[in-house]
Amino acid sequence: MLERPVKRILFDEAIVLWEIDCSIKYSLHYQMFEQLLRTLGTDRHEKFIEQCERGEIFGCFALTEISHGSNTKQVKTTAHYDPNTHEFVINTPSLEDSKVWVGNMGKTATHSAVYAQLFTPDGHCHGLHIFIVPIRDPNTMMLKPGVVCGDMGPKAGLNGVDNGFATFNKVRIPRENMLNKTGDVTPEGTYVSPIKDAKKRFGISLGALSNGRVGLTHYAPCIQSLALTIAIRYGAVREQFGPDNQKEQSILDYQLHQYRLMPLLAVCCVWRVFSLSFFENLSEFLFGLATGDKSDRQADLGKEIHAISCASKPISSWTTQMVIQECREACGGHGYLKAARLSDLRNSNDPLLTFEGDNNVLLQQTSNFLLSNYEEYLKTKKVPNTPLGICGFLNEFEKNINLKFRCQDQKELMSEKTVMEMFNWLICYMTKISYEKLKSNLDKGVDLFTARNENQVFYSKTLATIFMERQLIERFITKINENKDSSLQKVLDNILYLSAYYLLDKHVGIFYQGSYFSSEKPVFMIRELILELCKQMKDEAVGMVDSMAPPDYVLNSVLGSSDGLVYQNLYNAMIQSNGAFEPIKIAKSKL
Repeated sequence: MLERPVKRILFDEAIVLWEIDCSIKYSLHYQMFEQLLRTLGTDRHEKFIEQCERGEIFGCFALTEISHGSNTKQVKTTAHYDPNTHEFVINTPSLEDSKVWVGNMGKTATHSAVYAQLFTPDGHCHGLHIFIVPIRDPNTMMLKPGVVCGDMGPKAGLNGVDNGFATFNKVRIPRENMLNKTGDVTPEGTYVSPIKDAKKRFGISLGALSNGRVGLTHYAPCIQSLALTIAIRYGAVREQFGPDNQKEQSILDYQLHQYRLMPLLAVCCVWRVFSLSFFENLSEFLFGLATGDKSDRQADLGKEIHAISCASKPISSWTTQMVIQECREACGGHGYLKAARLSDLRNSNDPLLTFEGDNNVLLQQTSNFLLSNYEEYLKTKKVPNTPLGICGFLNEFEKNINLKFRCQDQKELMSEKTVMEMFNWLICYMTKISYEKLKSNLDKGVDLFTARNENQVFYSKTLATIFMERQLIERFITKINENKDSSLQKVLDNILYLSAYYLLDKHVGIFYQGSYFSSEKPVFMIRELILELCKQMKDEAVGMVDSMAPPDYVLNSVLGSSDGLVYQNLYNAMIQSNGAFEPIKIAKSKL
């Protein structure tokens, strides 16, 4: 992975396109469990890494409990150190503290990275730490003594992943099974750590989860591309209505149908560019961890990746769910057939909205990061240079906040400068009013917890969303400016401007609220451009999805086959379905 990181994410993508469930099982083991060992473990954990690589053990990570999910600080599972035996005693205090929703734990995992509160013999709690707990014998798959573990049962989707529950009844593990990169316990029972700040230690232990959120961000365009391939190929073939006495026309020729799908196709392309770019950032960070980089740059990179991933995972998963649903409806009643695959995609994507962190809670991490940087800017009138420069817009805050809409025609709208000016004004304005709302509550004597809680709707959540959308467009502009093939430029420009104005159009109210717009003209101009770009993209849409689509046997949809034989494939699926021609069995009366 360190030699060619992109190979990992492309391998993940191939599995996602084939079967999302399988990809998640694979990722939970190799990219969560094993990555925790590599990033938060030390030399003494090499044996576990080697066993992972040889396929001798299979892992999972157990953080969530029945009564605590997002509020990880209140996780109740305990790990008491026994200096007499040099062991940790892992224990579940009560039923509500059972570990739940642990992927791979239900049937297949042999080891679990368990998050637990660490207690030393003096009775002091040192907060959440990670312990490698054997839960099954790798040879017999029988549960280890003291472990009660099983499958949670059928779910709405993603049933190829064995989500499990577990309780631990004074399960003993060697002292060395504690992941000790951020803190350790000596054989005598003394807690030691190179990081004195407990909050920082806690942040690092949870920061490892950024790896999972970056991976889930890349799932988004993969799943979106499947749904869009099915809906656009179907839309190109399906004919309904038309002018009197004329041939029926393709539903993709209708303006409304174009507006339903073309912006989503453009946004999918933008998400793909972003996710690959963001994965490169993560690879650089993980390389720094592996090589022991303790520089300020490495620390700043970690903070920025955390801030971005706490927005990219929520916005990408919400977008994907919306894309799948729109594609399902765009295929009419046929889209509801299981053989269309769209319902399976929707149900498989659904849990992504809540695992690896609740979306609404995660966005608060991003907005808190932005508001903290803005507060620092107000004191110094500058923000420090950072590896990704995600708060660089603050260095031109006064210029950005005073911008006004000046475009007179569509030609001026079709400018990267115009697009970025609109996003720069938008994020600066939302940062300003979100901070002012927060400070106003604090000045009234409201505590920080309550002030932040009352700052979410219309303020902080919107701020984090706009931040993510700006990241998407900014990175896409950077990428297409590297293009050397002039034949692609028109399509790339259409993707950029359609996705950008589709996203900006959702914030029209804010543009008027902050007086960036002063008349009705900008809205008419932007929406007319959106419809024109939809019309232009319609002619390229089939070719675009063909370039992203996997082979038909992987796409596995009767509506999305590349042969275009929608009705024949649909009919064949119906007559070949299990029990299609079996007569109903009439029960004989016993009277």
